[in-house]
Amino acid sequence: MAFLDTCSTLLDRELAGITLKIKPKELSDAVAYGLESKGKRIRPAVAILSCLAVGGSIGDAKKVALSAELVHTSSLVLDDVIDKAEKRRGRETIHTIWGENIALLTIELLISLALRAALGDVRLTEAISKSLFFMGEGEAIELVNVPRDEKSYLDLALRKTGALFGASAFMGAVVGGGDDDSIENLEQFGNHLGIAFQIQDDILDCVSSEEDLGKPVRQDLFMGRPSIVLIDAINSGVEKSEMLLCNNGELMDLLSDSIEYARGLAAREIAIAKEYLQMVDESRWRRQLESLCDYIVNRDR
Repeated sequence: MAFLDTCSTLLDRELAGITLKIKPKELSDAVAYGLESKGKRIRPAVAILSCLAVGGSIGDAKKVALSAELVHTSSLVLDDVIDKAEKRRGRETIHTIWGENIALLTIELLISLALRAALGDVRLTEAISKSLFFMGEGEAIELVNVPRDEKSYLDLALRKTGALFGASAFMGAVVGGGDDDSIENLEQFGNHLGIAFQIQDDILDCVSSEEDLGKPVRQDLFMGRPSIVLIDAINSGVEKSEMLLCNNGELMDLLSDSIEYARGLAAREIAIAKEYLQMVDESRWRRQLESLCDYIVNRDR
C-alpha cells in the first residue's frame, strides 16, 4: 500500500534524534536499535488516516502517529523478552544483544517517549494508558489462561492487538477534530481491524517460511501460544503431537480446514470494521482506510 510508505517516511522524520538525550549510551543504542527495525507501520497509518478522515491534517496527526509506533515497538520488545525470541524482522532481538535488563529499560523509555509525544490532551494519554492496560492483560492471559474457544480468543485478540489499533484510530480522530460519533466509530473500526490483523498473524505463522516473515515460524505451536488456527484444529480433533511431527507443508495440509475457518473469521472482523467506517463521512481518506482493511487480510508477512 503506497500510503504506508508515505507514513513510514513521515515517521522517520519524527524519530530522527529522538534518542539523542537518552543516557547511558547502551540504553540509547538499544532504543534506537528497536526503532530502526521498521515494520509495516500500520498503526501509525491508522492514526494518520483517521485524522484525515475527520478533516484534520498530517501535521495534526504526526505526534499521535509517533506515539502509536513507540507503544507498538515497546510491545515487540516485551514479546521478545517473554518468548525468549532470538530474531525479530530478521535481526537479533534487543535482549540477545544488550541483555534482559536493558531490554526492560528500553520498554520503559519507549512508553515514556510515547506519552510525551501525546501530551497536551488528556484524552490522548488516557488512550495510550488504556491500550497499555489491555495489552498487559493480553500478555498475562497468554501466560496463565490460554483461550480454548473462539469467544475467549477474540477477547484476547482485542486486548493483545485490537486495543492499540483502536487507540491509534481514536487518537487520530481526536487530533483531527472529529465529533464524538466519528471518534467512537473510528475507535471501534480500529478494534476490529486489529483483531483481523492478529488472526492473519496466526495464519501466517502456519503457512509462511522464516525467510518471508523475518522471524521463526510455527512458534504458536512450539511455544503453546494461543492461535485461532490451532484452537480450531484441536477442537476439531487434531492432536498437538501430530502437528509437532509435521514439516511446514504437512502442517498446512493437516490444518487446511482450520486455516480456512480462520480466514473466514478474519473476513468477518473486517466486515464489522467496514460497517463502522460507513458511519464516517465519505472521503478519499475513508476509502484509504477501507483499502487498508483489504491489505491486512491479504498480506503475506
